[in-house]
Amino acid sequence: MINQLKRFADIVIGILAAAGVVFAGYFIYTTFFQQSGYYVNTSGTAVVKEIRKLQRLETASYTVEKIIDAGTQNSNRFQEFLFGDKILLIANGQIVAGFDFAAVQEGDIRVDGDIVTVNLPAPQVLYTRLDNSKTRVYDRRQGILTKGEKDLEAEARTEAEISLRQAACEAGILNTAEENGRKQITALLSALGFRNITVNIPKGECW
Repeated sequence: MINQLKRFADIVIGILAAAGVVFAGYFIYTTFFQQSGYYVNTSGTAVVKEIRKLQRLETASYTVEKIIDAGTQNSNRFQEFLFGDKILLIANGQIVAGFDFAAVQEGDIRVDGDIVTVNLPAPQVLYTRLDNSKTRVYDRRQGILTKGEKDLEAEARTEAEISLRQAACEAGILNTAEENGRKQITALLSALGFRNITVNIPKGECW
C-alpha cells in the first residue's frame, strides 16, 4: 500500500514538473521570440492628415478646341474697310477639375471603428491652360489704313480660356470630377483600414 502511494506521488510530481517546463517554455517564447501583431491607426486626425497631404486632387481633365472670333467694332462697312481688325483664333486648351482640400477640418471626418463618413468640399475647376503648340491664328483681316490692334490676339486668348472653361462645364466636367473623386477617396480610406465608407460631396458650380 505504501509503495503504491509512493508510486502515485511520483507520477503526480512528474506531471507537475512537465507542466512547469511547458509553461516556462511558452513564457519565454511569447516574451522574447513571438512577433508582435499589427494595428491600424484610424483616428479622425490621422485621416485628415492623409487627405490634407493631397492638397489638390485632380480628378478630371478635358481637352477642348474652339474657334474664337474677335475684332474691332465699327459703325459701318466703310469704317470696317478702312480701320477694321478681325481675328479668327483656333484655341485648344486643357481644363482640369478636382478638389481643394485646404479647408478640410477634423469635423468633416467622423470615425466609428471601421466606419468613416467624410464630407468633402465641392469639386471645382482648378485651372484652364491654353496649349500654345495647338492654339493659332487661323485668319486675320485688317483695314487698309490700320496696322492692327496690338493687343487683339492677347484679348482673344484671354476670352478663349473663359470660353473653353465654359464649354467643359457644359460638358459635365464637375460631374466627372465628383465621380472620380469619390472613387479615389474611397480607395484611400479603404487602404487606411476602413470597411464602411461614406463620402459626401456637394454639387460644384462653374463660374
